[in-house]
Amino acid sequence: MKKILAWWRRSFREGSVQLWRHRFLSLTTVGLGALILILLNFVFATQFFADLSLQSLEQRADFSIPLREPYDAFEFDALKNDLQKFNIEMNVLSAEEFPDFHIPPRVYVKFLDIQEVSDVLEVFKNPRYLEVVGDWDGVAEREFVTLVGNLLNLRKNVEMASRVLVFLFLAGGILLVINTFRIALFSRRDEVFIARLVGADPVFIAGPFIVEGILLGLLSSLLAIILFVFALKQIPLLPSGQIFLHLWNNVFAFELLISAFVGAVGAWWSVRRYLRGKLE
Repeated sequence: MKKILAWWRRSFREGSVQLWRHRFLSLTTVGLGALILILLNFVFATQFFADLSLQSLEQRADFSIPLREPYDAFEFDALKNDLQKFNIEMNVLSAEEFPDFHIPPRVYVKFLDIQEVSDVLEVFKNPRYLEVVGDWDGVAEREFVTLVGNLLNLRKNVEMASRVLVFLFLAGGILLVINTFRIALFSRRDEVFIARLVGADPVFIAGPFIVEGILLGLLSSLLAIILFVFALKQIPLLPSGQIFLHLWNNVFAFELLISAFVGAVGAWWSVRRYLRGKLE
């Protein structure tokens, strides 16, 4: 344990010094890494906003479908049986009389899962139930289905974009760190060579570089979080408070860890070629 702590202390000390020695290169790497992470945070924010909109719509998603007068009770029972497989609440509302118009009996459907909207309405349009279901507003039905479909497509596209961008961040971040350390190692090859000549262990040599990569990842992530929160406050259309709490509870911690991991992997991949074999 003492050896591990000593290794970490030395690696952190040397890594911090190297980070400051190459501050222009370090600042450039941190800036580019932060830019990638800010874009990624906006993708996560958009994904959360799409989910929040769907949840809000689910709380208000309902549709009234008129029934014929009188309707076939047997066929109506069959209709209810067909609808049992869906996550909905269904109530039958009685006919209402007003001085100027008459409202027929109707089925009030509340959708608890808006992904089932189209399937539920298709059941009502089944020719078998023509003796049960009356004439309804097709325009309103199409508008309702279109709205739900657009929101579902938005969530699907955002989820797909988030997966692609997470992969691009990992790949781009590793390549960015590798490129940074290749430039830095070009001027520090002699240090690595001397350490190898005196018999230093590869892990001992690589430690400061790995810690430097971790620090670059952490600084990029912290800068990205600060700038993202500032930018989020400037967008009044988004529920910034809810988005911040969601990212704070579910994203930012993982972002810090993954950024540090990416930095460490990139640094190790760059320095490993100098740890064995002939140093050129």
